[in-house]
Amino acid sequence: MELKDNNIRKIHRVISVPVFTCMLMILLSACGTKPITPPTYDDSLEPADKVEYFAIVCNVDEVNGKIKLRSVGYTSELNLSFNGGADVRDKFGELMPMSDVRLGSVVDVVYDANRDKLLSLHLSSEELLEQKEGVSAADIDYLGKTVKIDGKTYRMSNNVSAFSDNKEIKLDEICSEDQLSVWIYNNIVCSFNVELGHGYVKLADYASYIGGMVEIGYDVIVPVTEDMLLTVREGTYTLRISKGGDSGTKEVTIEKNKEQVISLADIAIEPKQMGSILFHVTPSDAAVYVDKVRVNTEGAVELTYGKHRIDIVKEGYDNLSGTLTVKEPYKVKDYTMTEKNSTENDSSSNKSKSTTKTNNTATTATTEATTSTTEATTEDPNTKEVTTSSGEKTNNKVTVSAPVGASVYFDGEYLGIAPISFKKVTGSHVITLSQTGYLSKSYTVTFADDGEDKSLTYDALVSITSLIE
Repeated sequence: MELKDNNIRKIHRVISVPVFTCMLMILLSACGTKPITPPTYDDSLEPADKVEYFAIVCNVDEVNGKIKLRSVGYTSELNLSFNGGADVRDKFGELMPMSDVRLGSVVDVVYDANRDKLLSLHLSSEELLEQKEGVSAADIDYLGKTVKIDGKTYRMSNNVSAFSDNKEIKLDEICSEDQLSVWIYNNIVCSFNVELGHGYVKLADYASYIGGMVEIGYDVIVPVTEDMLLTVREGTYTLRISKGGDSGTKEVTIEKNKEQVISLADIAIEPKQMGSILFHVTPSDAAVYVDKVRVNTEGAVELTYGKHRIDIVKEGYDNLSGTLTVKEPYKVKDYTMTEKNSTENDSSSNKSKSTTKTNNTATTATTEATTSTTEATTEDPNTKEVTTSSGEKTNNKVTVSAPVGASVYFDGEYLGIAPISFKKVTGSHVITLSQTGYLSKSYTVTFADDGEDKSLTYDALVSITSLIE
């Protein structure tokens, strides 16, 4: 699809009387008359050259009266001067201040090419141009150069631009938690502007919730693991955390690009008294369920004090159901099942089948254990495993080599200190870098199962003291 490019189309060229006069004086000078002073431009006169430009606004410096523009679909750029006389309008033709022009906006520009001066800037009202605001959970595929918005997939321009906090950023600095404005021309994404960015949450006093789930904001719902660092959209939310039948809530406020520690001490789960129950069941291969969950009776089973439902089932036997009360640190419980009415042959046959099944199960378990051991010996012990809930693990690894000394998190899970390698997982993920005394930084990455290792090197983190100074 061809993108509009009017970068070279001229509106008109006017040779003014002063220019004609200058040419005449040069001719006279050649005939022996005295040298003349070069001509100066008079803003009251019509410009010598006007050019139209269809572009993305990349920077506006109101203090120095400068604006940077990038051609839509092309690599050319312009740096123009402007003053209060520039005609600036919104897409409805209404006058607007230059300060209201957002970075990433697609505009129609007319400028004086001889003086690199902006004459007019109008937010484009092109029929093929679409602006989407308040976009959440945009799925950006950096490998395929596409972005999915509200279920529709768009291609991204080769020079797609991204902006945040009135400055240009790298495309991979956009996270799925961010809220965006997106400009799309002819079904091709031209630019992004981050309306709401993200900050970082580190949990403290969370030990009693490990293995549970934590929810913050719009789409952060993850398992609770040790030393996790969560990327969350800026704003005020209710943090919800749960494990089993226990849960707690807490209001938190997330600030853009800032990391904060949230203590869960005030909503921590009170430790519950536990007892160990050793089940002796006849027949031994019967299935034992406690609170409708099957338990492994090869060793003692840890249960909280109090009443529990117990069910013991086996084909060919009458089921046992009842209530089990745990009130001691350790207890042995004996259960004997009653065989259903059947002939001795049937009974013997069932026992034979049971023995065969048990043996087969044991053989399978031994085989799986052997296979697992073989696989373990072939893996690189220096490559970290990841527990992300999305994507498929591959046989390759990803190495984050810089910034050296920074803590590396993969989808919020702490992996270790850079340089570090971890299992490559397909799909889109967030890598977060954190270091004491520095601003944390997140990057979105997309991995494919292409049989190749991936090496990532990121810029040094920004020192907090450098911002204060």
